[in-house]
Amino acid sequence: MIFPRQGQAGAHANGSASAHALADTPAADGKTPKPQATETIAARTGAMVDEIDFPGFVAGLVHGTFDAIVDASIRQMESYSTLIAAVAKTVDQFTAENVTPNQARDWLATRYPGEVRIRMPDGGEVTEPTLEPRADDLTPAWLADFNLEGQTLTTELLEEQVVPNVKRSIGAERHQLLTSMVLLGLNRVAVKDGSISAKVMFRAAARDAAGVQYATSSDPNSIAKWGERGAQTYGGQTSTMVSTLQVNAQNESSVRADLFGEVKLNFVSETLPLDKMVEPAKMAILQRNAPGMRAPAAPAAAPAAAPAPAAPAPGQGAA
Repeated sequence: MIFPRQGQAGAHANGSASAHALADTPAADGKTPKPQATETIAARTGAMVDEIDFPGFVAGLVHGTFDAIVDASIRQMESYSTLIAAVAKTVDQFTAENVTPNQARDWLATRYPGEVRIRMPDGGEVTEPTLEPRADDLTPAWLADFNLEGQTLTTELLEEQVVPNVKRSIGAERHQLLTSMVLLGLNRVAVKDGSISAKVMFRAAARDAAGVQYATSSDPNSIAKWGERGAQTYGGQTSTMVSTLQVNAQNESSVRADLFGEVKLNFVSETLPLDKMVEPAKMAILQRNAPGMRAPAAPAAAPAAAPAPAAPAPGQGAA
């Protein structure tokens, strides 16, 4: 009597049951199996959309651009107002606030290097820079520029009379230069036109892959290992069937968001006349404190039309 070969059928049944068990039962460690990427990609994309505040990004881009333009305009006006306040002062006030004695000493030492020099502090009797002549009994001709012609050049003469005159002369030159700049008007930079653009791009991708490998084979050494069943009267032999099942499941998902912001501005330079920003009384102060400077003249009026020829007297014809 020959026993039926049931090992192969049993192996197939067990393999099919194992495949269903892998798909339907929890993992071996007791945790819920990881869901497929194609099932979770929509939820992940929606969560990222909620996290990215695109309206806030656009609002920040617009507000930042507007605030930058306004701040630039304010700084230009503040600088110009500071300049007007400086030139509205008298020459003596402007010189006292903006020119130092050391600047006058440097100007003299640079202008007349052969006659004067600067003596730096030595930590003893000399505590601040002073001017001194390079030689005794010098009577340079340039002293006439300061109404000191014919006098001998000494340290006292330089420090007490020449340096103050030079300081005031430097202050007057700077004051006059700034006044001429103010009277020309405000040359400012303004925005002519521009554009602001913003966009967001989302990219979501998911991929699930599963592979199953199933193999069945018989054991060639089944008789040597298992022996014969019963006695020699059994004419048949048993065979052992071996089946293997390998499952490989992979899932991949990626979500990406890109924010883009772009600002384009075209600038233009324009001049704003001073008479549109300053009252006539203040204009008069500027002209009075800066001798020799005049405000831009108003455009000349159009010439008057020539008078019409007189009508001929009654009884007289045209020539």
